[in-house]
Amino acid sequence: MIEEESIQRIVDDASFKEAMADLVKTHVNMLINSDVDDKQSREICYMRITTVNEIIAHLQSIADGKKIEDNKWEF
Repeated sequence: MIEEESIQRIVDDASFKEAMADLVKTHVNMLINSDVDDKQSREICYMRITTVNEIIAHLQSIADGKKIEDNKWEF
């Protein structure tokens, strides 16, 4: 079972945030500095950036699960 509080600590961790930002920055730089004819390289960089962002969003949605559950309307 995934513990939302554990995931929240990861998402809030400054080192984790910095590592993910560095990873995205690395791939953005690779994208910017790629050769104009190197379409495949740019596509790979774009996919990697998108993947990192999706992982972060997924972890945040898990961490927010308790908040969402607590704020649901009761019928």
